[in-house]
Amino acid sequence: MLTLLPDLVGVWKVQAQMVADIAATYGKTATLTQEQMVFCLFKHSAAQLLRDVIVREGGRYVVLPASLRMMRSLASKIGIKVGQRSVGKAIARYAPLVGALGVGAYAYYDTQKVADTAVELFSSVVVVQADGLDDPA
Repeated sequence: MLTLLPDLVGVWKVQAQMVADIAATYGKTATLTQEQMVFCLFKHSAAQLLRDVIVREGGRYVVLPASLRMMRSLASKIGIKVGQRSVGKAIARYAPLVGALGVGAYAYYDTQKVADTAVELFSSVVVVQADGLDDPA
């Protein structure tokens, strides 16, 4: 199980850079927030948890400010979800070839979902809400 953690962290680093690159492609690097990054990285695996961070209103996304406490709680809940999904992958690790193929397939699938989410988000109008004011991005 401990061998999966470095793999996941490595995949998340690559995915975070990919999200930043996609934001740059759409000219939204300056407005890229921590909430948007978390949304892109984990929407497909924890969509229900992220409904209080980014809301879709018609053709635009509204990014709601998240407190440090909320982000910590969110990270904890996402960690539990990822941990549950990783148990199956940990079992596959006992058969090295099957484990490597399983982790590779998961990384490919997960990265594709992150890219799809980032393109969908940054190709839309994104409104970052701060102190009750709408700031179109």
